[in-house]
Amino acid sequence: MADPASVSFSMVDAVPAGDPPRLVSGANPNRAQFVLLQTLVTIVLSYQVLFSEETRLPLESKEAITLGLLLALASVMLIPARVMAAKWFVGALVVADTALTTGIIYWSTDTFTDLYLIYFLIILIAAVTPSLNHHIVLSVILCVAYGVIQYWGEWHVGAISESRLLRIPVLLIMAIFYGVSVDTVRKERRKKAGLIETITTLEQAKAALWDSKERYRTLVDNMHDLLCELDRDGRYLYVSGNYAEVLGYQPDELLGRQAFEFVHPDDLAGVVDIFNSPSGQGQSVFRYRHQSGEWRWVESTGKAYTTADRELRGVVISRDITDRKQREEERENYILLLQHAVDNIKVLRGLLPICSHCKKIRDEQGQWHAVETYVQERADVDFSHGICPDCLNRHYPNV
Repeated sequence: MADPASVSFSMVDAVPAGDPPRLVSGANPNRAQFVLLQTLVTIVLSYQVLFSEETRLPLESKEAITLGLLLALASVMLIPARVMAAKWFVGALVVADTALTTGIIYWSTDTFTDLYLIYFLIILIAAVTPSLNHHIVLSVILCVAYGVIQYWGEWHVGAISESRLLRIPVLLIMAIFYGVSVDTVRKERRKKAGLIETITTLEQAKAALWDSKERYRTLVDNMHDLLCELDRDGRYLYVSGNYAEVLGYQPDELLGRQAFEFVHPDDLAGVVDIFNSPSGQGQSVFRYRHQSGEWRWVESTGKAYTTADRELRGVVISRDITDRKQREEERENYILLLQHAVDNIKVLRGLLPICSHCKKIRDEQGQWHAVETYVQERADVDFSHGICPDCLNRHYPNV
């Protein structure tokens, strides 16, 4: 079949509705991101524990806490991807780091310190700000303000404590940690919400497609015309259900078979020529073998098209015209019969020279013939002889 114009028509069978796609999380949280944040948290908290001047812990406890922080960092680095992708992971990490930071603040300084207030303000900001950028900006402003207040207070008393100024990077690191954690959770929620919406849309589209294909199948199977789809070699790929009613074949009997094997040998060459037409479309009238073995006249119109996979296909719409062909043949036979009858009718025209005594008629060659002979030779008639009443009285008066 030659390269045809593409048509927006497909004979793909409806696919049964299956289970909806599973709702899965998107990409796993970024391991490097969490490891980096946990590293920063570990560094600032370890520094706070080891070098804070206000700490109330002995050296052995400081070293133990620092070792615990390093082990916690190593555990984050070694956590399997499936665990990191779990819904509870980010929340668990935030809770653990919050508890750890709160404890270290308690152990390294006075219990009733203004650091608690700023620390929990940062947590609150992370919870209420709409985006990570907003959270970082507000946290930086808060930390700068806290640093200015600390510096101003320490400057007035004549001594600036490095441990107090160390609180600022601790707060900034924790602000970044909480901001990124909250932002990750929000992104996951938005991603899941978008995925749910996409799945819902796909399910609705699939349901609409199913309904459309069912309506299409019902229309095709109940229309009078026959519909089929052929591949480039003329094999059946789709056959409408009414083939069984019109030609006696169930669709499964024809799928995969060549359409040409059902065409009458005398009509096969013409059908193949049209099938291979460079225009990619054509119309033909031929005889098709019925399942019973009789030949049925079929009128077909076909058009080729190319699928999305660049496969050449052909759609053929056919109609059984056997009754019409029989009527046409009967009409042609009747016309021939009438023509034959007309040809056998002989008409007598013009003046006939007839003898006034014997009533013989002279033909074109000058020969004289009896009326019966002349008429019989020139018209499809016979004569039956009798006697009229006048002649009967004149010639047979006694009868």
